[in-house]
Amino acid sequence: MIDRLIEMDHWITLGLNSVHTPFWDSVMLFLSAKTVWIPLYVALAVLMFIPKWYGRRSPAFRYGHRIPLWLTGLCGVLAVLLCFGLTEQITNIVKNLVERPRPGLDPLLDGLLHLPEGAGGGYGFFSAHASNTFGLAMVTSLIFRRRWFSAGIMTWAALISFSRIYLAKHFTTDVLCGVLAGILVGWAVYCLYAWVLSLISRKYQ
Repeated sequence: MIDRLIEMDHWITLGLNSVHTPFWDSVMLFLSAKTVWIPLYVALAVLMFIPKWYGRRSPAFRYGHRIPLWLTGLCGVLAVLLCFGLTEQITNIVKNLVERPRPGLDPLLDGLLHLPEGAGGGYGFFSAHASNTFGLAMVTSLIFRRRWFSAGIMTWAALISFSRIYLAKHFTTDVLCGVLAGILVGWAVYCLYAWVLSLISRKYQ
């Protein structure tokens, strides 16, 4: 059963990697680059301090009239940083425990992959890009509670995650497990965030 799953994983990864063109190479390399998204992260941090960005179901909207704006925004920024730190550390721990090679380093796929970003180093299970981006998407979606924002940020996370398979930096299951880990961590951090805001709001009653 495990061998069959690994075979399917190889087949899906090879299939997605095989549709490459110079144009899509440049698009996927752009999506996978970490530094190009710094302006987005800065924008999200700024939006934490703008009340109109919070939907009516957001804890920040519910408690915002009791808590100073700077404190509400700070809690949101800290929640995002905590989510990122947790997904990054959990990913590194799992990678070192599982020790699964990246597709470009797998002997069974030697010479079969298109590697515009190179084979990469270290281990591949599970994808840090997927866990980080979906963790960010999940926690910010729950914090802001705006449907259009949630749809946009989740699409962004999905595109970045897909780019990792296209570039053959991760197997499909590496990415899917990273997505799941990011969603779970994002949800857990949001629960902590909502709890902290409720405690702070009692202090300012």
